[in-house]
Amino acid sequence: MLKYCPTCNRSSEDVHFIGEFCELCIKEKLAKSLPSGVTLEVCKSCGRIKTREGYFNSNKEAIADAVSSSVGGKWKIAIKEFDWKHATVTFKQEYGDEWVKIDKEIEVKVKKPMCIDCYRQTSGYYEAILQIRGPDSKVESTMAKLMKFISVRNTFTSRVDELENGYDIYLSDKKVANAFFEYYELKPGRSYSLYGLKNGKELYRNIYILRLE
Repeated sequence: MLKYCPTCNRSSEDVHFIGEFCELCIKEKLAKSLPSGVTLEVCKSCGRIKTREGYFNSNKEAIADAVSSSVGGKWKIAIKEFDWKHATVTFKQEYGDEWVKIDKEIEVKVKKPMCIDCYRQTSGYYEAILQIRGPDSKVESTMAKLMKFISVRNTFTSRVDELENGYDIYLSDKKVANAFFEYYELKPGRSYSLYGLKNGKELYRNIYILRLE
């Protein structure tokens, strides 16, 4: 059955219809909600992009997530081209029983704050002190395991003090410290040190003492 679009009067012989309207008018309507530009937050220290899930390495997925956060959840985003000043983006949304795709070039602006991880690292932030003591060979073996464990997780050491009988390691995330000891089935002594308040809640640093025999 021949249809005529109530908006532009095009016929279904000339253009594809979605429901009662032609695809061109639907795209024109939906395109009005799309941004002409987007501002990305890129850490000035590590170069990672801020997304809804945190800071991630600069890639098309992170950029797509940052663009998506500016237009809402209805649109699926794919980055076709990107050069830090402009991006060609495919916006895709379900309309009725079909998917509508719109390609659009948008302006890219960049803000360069410092991400929380880099800020903490430069400020010497730490949540846990790991005190490892014992014979040199066992201490060095445990240190190697710890550094490897840390390297593949989103954490860092803000300071490492070498002592006559071991090391003091200042670690940014106490959850990673707990995970390390659990993974290697180590049983350190534990104590806690109050270091501040946040929103009226007391904040504690964890102190672990691991004595190797």
